[in-house]
Formats: sequence, C-alpha cells, structure tokens
Amino acid sequence: MEKPIRTERKEVIAAHTFLLALDGDVDFQPRSVELLVDLMKKNEKLGAACGRIHPTGGGPMVWYQKFEYATGHWLQKATEHMIGCVLCSPGCFSLFRGRALMNDAVMGRYTTISTEPRHYVQYDQGEDRWLCTLLVQQGYRVDYSAASDAYTHAPEDFNEFYNQRRRWVPSTTANIMDLLTDYRKTIRVNPDISIFYIAYQMLLMVGTILGPGTIFLMLTGACITLFELSDWLSFALNLAPIVGFAIVCYFCKNDMQLKVAQILSVMYALLMVGVLVGIAR
Repeated sequence: MEKPIRTERKEVIAAHTFLLALDGDVDFQPRSVELLVDLMKKNEKLGAACGRIHPTGGGPMVWYQKFEYATGHWLQKATEHMIGCVLCSPGCFSLFRGRALMNDAVMGRYTTISTEPRHYVQYDQGEDRWLCTLLVQQGYRVDYSAASDAYTHAPEDFNEFYNQRRRWVPSTTANIMDLLTDYRKTIRVNPDISIFYIAYQMLLMVGTILGPGTIFLMLTGACITLFELSDWLSFALNLAPIVGFAIVCYFCKNDMQLKVAQILSVMYALLMVGVLVGIAR
C-alpha cells in the first residue's frame, strides 16, 4: 500500500489480495483453496470464505467430534449460507479478502486490547468468530463451500477437548449477542442479513440459553421416576453438583477444574442411561 501508484489501482490490488488462514496441523489440497478463490471472484462484497472441516484422529472424543462437525457444517453452516451468511469462518482454514480486513472498522476494532470481562470472552477466546462478526457488521458477506475440504487434528483427550469448548461456547454466545443487540444497523448496511435471519439467530440463542435448564429438569424428572424421590429432594440433588462445580471453577486452579469435570462427566453419562430408562418407563 506504500507503493507510489494511483489510489484506484491500490483499491483493485486490495480487492484481489487474499489471505489464507491456517492451523499448523491442517491438511488440504490446492483445489480446496481454488474453490474459495472462485467464491471471492464471484462476489466482491465477500469478505471471507470457509470450507468444510473434517476432524482426524482416533478415540471416542474424535468419534463424537466427527458427528458434531458433520452436523455443524452440513446443516448449520449450509443453512446460514443459504438464508443469510455464515457467522464464523474457522481460523483453521479460511480465506479473507485484503480490502475487507483493511477497513478501519474491522482491523481497528479487531486489534483492540481487552480491558473488560466481556472483551476477554468475545475478543480473545474466539478470534475467528469475532473477526467475522466485524466483517458482517460492515456489510461484508461470509460464505461456505461444502466442496472445499480440509482436515484438522481434533482433540483426542478430555482435557484438551474441554479447554477448547470452554473457549468456543462463551465466545459464540458473546458474538451472537453482539450481533443481535446491533441488528438494526447490521440489516441496514448488510443486504444478506434480514430480519428473518436475525429471528433465526434469536431462536438459536434462546435454545442455547434454555438447553441446560431443560436438561436439568429432565434429569430431575428421571430421578423422581427411577429412584422414587420427592420433587424437592430430586431438585436439590441435581442442583448440588452444578453449584459445587461453579464453586470449583471460581476458587480452584485449572487442573482441579478439569479433574472435577472428568468425574462429573462420568457421573452424568451414567445418569443419562438412567434417563433413558426413565423415559422408557
């Protein structure tokens, strides 16, 4: 951008300069990048494009993630692509347009140093989603190509998986909330974001918030059915581990949090078997 050439020429160069974001363990073929470049050429308002990520590795944790990634990409990202635009272009394999990143409202805010608790959650724990939120709010589109495949090494042990999701979940919630609170301006500047798309994201947010409460009530009801406990006793027994884990997270170091999370995960897995029996009864 410091070259002594005309501003118009710089604009053309910036519009056709693309940055490929990768993780160190990602495997892909050149064709996958070419497909993302094709998307960029078709739409100059496309700020970022991502492909379909396939987790690799072995063990039960990876088996679960293969199912999760399949539903997340084939269903959720495909839906977002069709009815609006994708809200997260994963940092492990994505293509970004140089001109979009050079927007002061994008890179200027993206490089903001976190000073508040919400900033640490939104800015630092999901950098790729935060960058896409800024692009969408400035009128750029984010696309998904199901034919562009990339392979990433997924967490194989519980601790690595838990730490990863503890970053992703709060960041996702914070960024969607940011989009929803400023939805009028986003609809005005971004033709791909409609009020119906915002309503769709609101429904997803409501489901995310109500999900843990629904599971809690389901477990409470299962304990009443299986063990013939009173309503309030079952409620208290199911509430105790939640309160206990919250206290552990607040006062104990990360290693202790992970140990308690492992124990609770095994306990809840066994309890969910009981829930299936309770539902059958």
